Amino acid sequence: MESDVEVPWRRLHPASLLVNLVPTTWRTVTRVWPLLVAIVVQGSVQGAVDLGLIGLFFAVAVGRTVLHFVTVRYRFAHGRLELQEGLLSRVERALDPSRIQNVAIVQNLFHRLAGLVELRVEMAGASGSTSDGLLSALSVEEAEALRVQLGRVGAHVAAPASEVEAHDRVGALEVIAYGVSAGRVGAAAVAIGFGLDVWNQLQPGSAPTAQLGKLAWLGLALVGIGSGYLLSVGSAVLRWYGARWWQTGDVLHFEAGLLTRRRMDIPLGKLQTVQVSEPILRRWMGYATLLFDTAASGGPPVPGAVPTEGCVPMVAREDVVDRVARAFPGLDTPIDGDLLPCAPATVRLAVFAGLLRWFAIAAVIHFATGLAWAWAALPVGGLLAYLDARRQGWRVTDRFIVVRRGFLSRDTWVLPREKVQSVRWTQGPLLRLNGLGRVTVWFPGGRLAIPDVRAGEAEALFSTLQARPG
Repeated sequence: MESDVEVPWRRLHPASLLVNLVPTTWRTVTRVWPLLVAIVVQGSVQGAVDLGLIGLFFAVAVGRTVLHFVTVRYRFAHGRLELQEGLLSRVERALDPSRIQNVAIVQNLFHRLAGLVELRVEMAGASGSTSDGLLSALSVEEAEALRVQLGRVGAHVAAPASEVEAHDRVGALEVIAYGVSAGRVGAAAVAIGFGLDVWNQLQPGSAPTAQLGKLAWLGLALVGIGSGYLLSVGSAVLRWYGARWWQTGDVLHFEAGLLTRRRMDIPLGKLQTVQVSEPILRRWMGYATLLFDTAASGGPPVPGAVPTEGCVPMVAREDVVDRVARAFPGLDTPIDGDLLPCAPATVRLAVFAGLLRWFAIAAVIHFATGLAWAWAALPVGGLLAYLDARRQGWRVTDRFIVVRRGFLSRDTWVLPREKVQSVRWTQGPLLRLNGLGRVTVWFPGGRLAIPDVRAGEAEALFSTLQARPG
């Protein structure tokens, strides 16, 4: 019988105002840096206007932080986590622990200095950038007590280091390998281009672009590539340093981060899919990345996207099946080799689409720059499209659906059939002309399309997936 005593509302820790203001200010700086550059480059009048805009951005950011601290209240009452916030427009939410998808605890550098943590509660359908329940600054003791009250989702505290198996840790060299195999060359290229543009603005007519010869351009390209890999490795170290994952009962735990330490708890019953991501360089190294998604992802699986759920950045390929089986006990199908291929007509359509896409790219480059060698990309594009289609695979068993796509960046999804909410069989004009059909399944938080197969096979597959799993 529930107690009649009214549970008092609690507030955020008093130090949360300062703890939240510092990262909020930094985020504002990163968003308005083009205006900061413009103030230096442009005249005094325009610079004053830009400075006023920057001040407005900062005022809004500070105001939101202060309002958050002043108005947010929380309590665990009536078997639910209740939240209040807002000044003019008051909002009150009640989060049912049985519907919580995952609980995350985040502790950045400022939290650590103040002895605080941030608690995030994710419900089904939450986007990757927001949380249904966000308590931005609590003491460690308050956060742990609240996690215990939330029940089985948060009742387990971090396992001592001695209880975590060695192969469930990601070593420093593996973190560096993760960064190398996800090199952000594009980011470095943008940085170099921006730097040249600023040079042109500061000293018109004196930028070195016109004087650079072919060898210098090659050197600049190599610098860009090297900078991209350095940025990628640095980002990987910040995000994944000390990464580990373990299981307590029927809950998976994930923890990682150098300056900002993130901890995620996911009950096995809330798990929707496991994605095995294998970019080609990582695949050659003999590793894969595992992404564990719940209904809180709020959208279909997106290859290469920043993970919003549990993630193990580097797993030896020979251990992948065992790790997936931990998340999905009773896994009854291979996921790394023996999958059914797509229809031959699907490969032909993919090659045609790839050639068409690369033809348009080569034409634009040729007519814009006069570089005839741009047409050499045409056969490369066709070959990549062929390899991508040939590597597609799928399998449907009594309990699971497995789908694999991609060559340069190969991804494999494992979905329990009990999670499927609806099935769709489609056949557009192009598919009908080639005797193909497409089957797509929807599940909480996303959808998954099986590679195109022959129309009769797609119809049979549609009927199979409508039946209740065995």
